[in-house]
Amino acid sequence: MKEKLTEKKTFWLAAGTLLGMAIAYYCPQEPAYADTAMGNEKFSMCTVPTLAGQSEAVFILDNLTGRLLGAGHNSQSNTFTQTYARNLTADFRVTDNAQYVMVSARAQFQSTGSVPPANGCIYIGELNSGIVNMYGFQYSAGSRKVPTRELALIASFPWRNSVN
Repeated sequence: MKEKLTEKKTFWLAAGTLLGMAIAYYCPQEPAYADTAMGNEKFSMCTVPTLAGQSEAVFILDNLTGRLLGAGHNSQSNTFTQTYARNLTADFRVTDNAQYVMVSARAQFQSTGSVPPANGCIYIGELNSGIVNMYGFQYSAGSRKVPTRELALIASFPWRNSVN
């Protein structure tokens, strides 16, 4: 007795392969994002997207002093050409025993000047004040060094009552 084409395993293997290739070809590709954040009791570090086609910026939060420092990498000159700073103790109104946590995210901001805002932001939460702040920064694509800029406090919200 002769076997039908639809009863052969190789037919189904070939049909499945072709269907899978067609689905992969016509479905939109999702970009892979690699924003990262890591920390411990003494300091935290995160990467933040800058502009499309540009390298990321890296930010370090000194949990002991409340200083947030960052640097934007320029892929053309292969150096850090932009630096950022912010003293968080005044923002959170906490002087002793501050307990920070930091993450980065993608964000779209309206441009208000000649230097465009970056495509990312930093969220910092502080346990004692019960506040989460959102910080943004400007990033220029030029390869020359720029004086240190202050990170801008964009928004804030209380997530619990202060323990002070």
